[in-house]
Amino acid sequence: MWHPYIINSINAVVLIVAGLIVYFIQPGRPVLALVAPGLGIMLLACTYHLRQHNRFVTHTVTAITLLAAIVVIMRLNAAGEEWDTRHVLLFVMGLSCLVATAVFIGTFIKERRLRNNSIYKEDL
Repeated sequence: MWHPYIINSINAVVLIVAGLIVYFIQPGRPVLALVAPGLGIMLLACTYHLRQHNRFVTHTVTAITLLAAIVVIMRLNAAGEEWDTRHVLLFVMGLSCLVATAVFIGTFIKERRLRNNSIYKEDL
């Protein structure tokens, strides 16, 4: 199982890269398109604290990741529209955030069941 800080780093890079691509392929360059890269930068900044197993940061990152998934999926207005590059990238960002949230929650559950923090022993 991958550790939350690795999943967070991958998810943040996906948000930053795909978000910037979406921003630059749109002709009007709306500021709203920079929300995903901004959230990605915030998540990437939290990676060090996730590696140190700070519980507050871990829960905050989980909430921000779930919020990012909701924001990105809400921007995916695919009702009757054809899927172009923008829609595919928004879908990839939303899926990445949902998978990251699922891994975070799975790690919480697994750690809670073991109650000895043996999941993270090799990191310390």
